Amino acid sequence: MHQKTLHEMLFALLLCLACLLPEVTMDQKTKEVYCRFNTTILLMGTNLNASSVFNVEWRTQLKGREKVSILTYSPGSNNIYINESYRKRVVFSHTSFSLTIHYVTLSDEGIYTLTIQLLNKQQQIDRTRVTVIIPILNVQITSETSAPHQGKNITLNCLGTAGNAMSYSWQKCNQPLPIGNRTILSKENASLTLINIQQSDIGTYRCVAQNALSSGHKDFILQLCAETGVSSWRSCGIYGYPGYLGYAIVLFYIFSLVKRTRKSSSKDQSDTIYENIALENTPTTSKRVPPVCIRHIKK
Repeated sequence: MHQKTLHEMLFALLLCLACLLPEVTMDQKTKEVYCRFNTTILLMGTNLNASSVFNVEWRTQLKGREKVSILTYSPGSNNIYINESYRKRVVFSHTSFSLTIHYVTLSDEGIYTLTIQLLNKQQQIDRTRVTVIIPILNVQITSETSAPHQGKNITLNCLGTAGNAMSYSWQKCNQPLPIGNRTILSKENASLTLINIQQSDIGTYRCVAQNALSSGHKDFILQLCAETGVSSWRSCGIYGYPGYLGYAIVLFYIFSLVKRTRKSSSKDQSDTIYENIALENTPTTSKRVPPVCIRHIKK
């Protein structure tokens, strides 16, 4: 019984100390808000009754900059102050204390803090982290070659020509890329390196780039140079189209055709000469001249 009474006394003492404090801060977790470039963003306020609020302030801390006061508002006097740089771009709600920002750019990224000072000297603080997103367009994969030699290394670099706050992932033949000793990804997965390429590595590799509002992908067909023994019609080397072997076969066929043509032409010319000789040896129909006998007279 004595222990229970002691606990009650300690609890009552803590309540008295809380009431004596000049202010009590209620700090919530930071919320994440994403918006598209050059659009409008709404930063939520609160559902407190304006009659219990003494002062309202919106502040921001942009990347690499100091905190800046956007506006202050006092419900009791209905006075409001808006920073000149935000005057034409913000709309403030006098009832919910929300803040609307128009024509958002990348320079608006940062943490926005809503501080509400109550009449009982308590504070309510809400923080919102704003990230401006540019949609992803035209994902590209670059590499030194698309048909490396077997046993060599190849690095595929993935990049979107437009977009920000991107994350990358890789697939092979529409399946998640297995990570092993011969597969190396960069810190942010933007680059893929294949070590000691083998025939089993041939296939279609896909890079997927995405952010909070959009996504895109690009395919890369990996082949091997046929000099290493890969018999692919489109590969380079002796089995390519037509390739060194193909050129040799074509030249041999042309040489054989020319040789046969010359041999046939030579045979036809020889037959023509034989016929001419035979015609020249044929006796004519003229009269034969009798032989003339010559006598030798002795002196």
